[in-house]
Amino acid sequence: MGAIHLVRHGQASFGSGDYDRLSETGHLQARLAGEDMAARGLRPDVIIHGGLRRQRETAEGILAALREHADWDCPVEVDEGWAEYDADEVLEAARVAGLSAEHGTLDTAGSSAEAKQAFQRQLDAALGHWAGLEAFAQYTSTTTASLAAAAERSGTGKTTVVVSSAGTISLAAAGLLADSEGVVGLWTRLQRVTVNTGIARVVVGREGMNCISVNEHQHLERAAGPEDPRRLVTLR
Repeated sequence: MGAIHLVRHGQASFGSGDYDRLSETGHLQARLAGEDMAARGLRPDVIIHGGLRRQRETAEGILAALREHADWDCPVEVDEGWAEYDADEVLEAARVAGLSAEHGTLDTAGSSAEAKQAFQRQLDAALGHWAGLEAFAQYTSTTTASLAAAAERSGTGKTTVVVSSAGTISLAAAGLLADSEGVVGLWTRLQRVTVNTGIARVVVGREGMNCISVNEHQHLERAAGPEDPRRLVTLR
């Protein structure tokens, strides 16, 4: 069997004015994900990332750790289909539809825990509306195509690492785990709890793809240590 490891990017810079770059913690999380892959004997044949900066920086951190700790190198490629939905567009669509009077953005929201929670509540409310629009149908089609392309790369015994974002990884996993009518509900729940550098694993065999785990993040807990194992576990 082949395998696809779907890795959420490390912590980005929420509330900094430029969300699409890794924070210091995000860079550390990326390296820890790569170190964990090296320790487990995971040797990817290719690393694919979406076109966003935070995704690229995470892929670079993973590969740097594989080079250092496993003396392993592999090609790094870009697939724009693994990017992410535009959260600001989702929020604007809800505002235009009269469903929300607020319109914060990833760049303008505050950086406090309270600001992050408030933004997430606002986004959760808007996603249900957006899931009924043509933009979501196109997003689903693009994600499905990129997952299929990754499966093609992951023939017998091959391993593909994909660095993406919570929404896109959750949609890919939901499409494999839920029936067609339940995809949207599972998608919204999964992305809400997908931690930075959380990993979903998909095996590729003769019968197609099966998602066997979601949101693995033991590499962060091990690195943080037993006194405070959640220290490096972040959602935004």
